[in-house]
Order: sequence, then C-alpha cells, then structure tokens
Amino acid sequence: MSDVVGFCDLHYSPSLDALTTNRPFGCVSFLGRYGIIDFTLSNFSNSGINRVVILAKDNIHSVIDHIQSGQAWLNNTKTGFIQTVINERCINNPTFNTDVANLAANIAAFNLPDVDYYVLAPVHLLTSMDFRPIIDAHIQSKAKITMVYATVDNSKGQFKNCTSIKLDKTKKYIKSTRMHDNASKVDVSLDTFIFSKDALLDLLRMQKNISSLLSVADVIAFGVNGGTLKVNAYRHTNKVYPIFSLNDYMNTSFELLNHQERNHLFLDNWPIYTTTHDTPPSLYGPKSEVKNSFIANGSIIRGKVENSIISRDVTVEEGASIKNSIIFTRTTVGKDVHIENAVCDKDCNIRQVKNVVGSSDEYLIISKGENI
Repeated sequence: MSDVVGFCDLHYSPSLDALTTNRPFGCVSFLGRYGIIDFTLSNFSNSGINRVVILAKDNIHSVIDHIQSGQAWLNNTKTGFIQTVINERCINNPTFNTDVANLAANIAAFNLPDVDYYVLAPVHLLTSMDFRPIIDAHIQSKAKITMVYATVDNSKGQFKNCTSIKLDKTKKYIKSTRMHDNASKVDVSLDTFIFSKDALLDLLRMQKNISSLLSVADVIAFGVNGGTLKVNAYRHTNKVYPIFSLNDYMNTSFELLNHQERNHLFLDNWPIYTTTHDTPPSLYGPKSEVKNSFIANGSIIRGKVENSIISRDVTVEEGASIKNSIIFTRTTVGKDVHIENAVCDKDCNIRQVKNVVGSSDEYLIISKGENI
C-alpha cells in the first residue's frame, strides 16, 4: 500500500502511574518481550502499510530507543519509513499539545504527492486489525472519513472510557454519546480512522475554526453531532483489549497467560513484530519452579515463578518467589525475596526487603532503578 500513510497516535494514551513517568504508554513493556506500541505497528506492517508516522506527545527518546531503525516493521526499507514526530512548539504546553497540532506542525512528513489515504490508530486498544478490507470499504463507499468501531460487552465496565456511538440504518456514524456504565452490547469507537487526503487536510483546518484544544476524534464527533460531517463506519470483529489504567494493564497481561485467550490477540499468519535483542535462552536452575508464566530470553531462574511475566535478563535467585507479578528487564530478585501482586520496572535490585507485596486491587509499583 504505497499510497497509504499510517499514523500511530500516542497523544491520548492513559497513564500507568510510575511506569509512564519517563516513557510514553506505548513504550511500556508488555508480556515480557514487546512494547505496547508493537501491536499497532504490526497491524500496519501486516496490512502492507509501509509508511508510518508516530505522533509522540513527549518523551520522544523512549520511542526512538524502542523503534531504533524501524526495520522490524518495514516490508521495504528502501521505500518505507517509520518516523517519529512531536510538536516542538507545544511540548511545554500540554493543553495545546494535541494530535491535530502535531499533524499540522509536521505536515511535510506525510503530505506526500503519491499518498491518497491515511490511517490513524491508537495504542491503548490492543487488537489484531487488518486495515486492507477497511481501506477497500472506504474507497468503495466513496466516503471521506471512515471510523472503525466494535460491538462490545461493557458489563464489566472495561470500555467505560471509550466513546459510545450511534449508527443509522445504513451503518453510518451519526452520533457520539456518553458511555453508560455496565452497558452490554454497545457500539464503541476504536479511535481508528481512515481519511481520504483532502478530508484530513480539511479536518486540520476545521479544528482551528472550532477549538485548538480538540483531538482528531473530538473534531470528527463535533462535526457528526452537528450534522456538518458525514462519516462511514466499519465494524471490527476481532476481540479488543482496552487498557486505561494500571489495573487494566496488569489484568490484561495475566489474562493473556491463558492460551485460548491469547489466540484472540495473536492470530495465525499475523505476527507481532518487535525490536530484536541478541540474548541467550533462559537458564533454569535445578531448584527452579515455573508455573503458568512467560519467561523472556536471557533470564536466569533459580527460584519460583507463578502466574507472572518475566522480561529479558532478569535474575531470580534461589529461594526467591514471584507470584502474580510483572518484572521488567535487568532486574535482580535476591535470595528468599517474595514478590506478589507487584510490577517492578527495569534495572531494580531487590534484596534487603524480603516481602514485597501489593494487592490485586492495588498493585505495588517499584520504580525504575530502585534498590530495595
């Protein structure tokens, strides 16, 4: 798809407390070897979208460090690119640092003469999405904008931070509404949009005339609710995992330890790419015990790990035990230390405190580089 540019939107990702203090949400480790951003980038790559612009709000160094050359997601390194952009003028003024402002400030990066369509997708709604049929439907409908939505069961309130939408009989997006708590079988916007070229440029101008504080999704909702904008709707049928909080992040991670659940996100012939690391296989000591866990390459496991996710180059010493927890890379869990219901950021050394325990309702966070 040489005539398509994909936008990976990091502007409205949620906070994960200390995990996102110095890194964007998309760069948080996920399942031991991925970054959360990898799922959106892999959707672009698997869909043949070889030109990608990452709209970063801040902490751009973390994005560049994770993406590196971008080759993991590029099908053609000669004609394709992954470029990270920020709105430098508004970097110290978060209120005005919108995705629209970022697009307007970096229009030269994507307003290319051979590009006819744009795809914008967030990173906090994890799913496997093939954009090819969506773009085909967009072209056939002759719509200027197509919104991707899903019909979900919100009985547990997982999608309460999403936008509920109403469709007419022809499946056109006609109204956005406030999400009702615990509503079941509701249509929600996935904040994913297909734009024809003129439509995106018109939207940038429209935001200036309405309010400089609005996001892309806000401008579209404003135009639809006011009857000035017609938007096509496309239903996405694969399962969506929303992450809006630390508890969502932890619970989704543990949910995906189940093989059958994992099959909803990791589809056949739909690989999830990430930056590779030349690390050796994990080493398990004679007294190690591992149950229902992900263990990444380069880790040394001499203790017990249960219902947990261990990232690369983690050391779990003999007598240590980890349960219902996530341990980021290059962390050492010392002898006889017990960790439960916790998430430990990278480069930590946990030796002196022997009982590091949170709860399933309030997970304990150990910040990056802490010695405990």
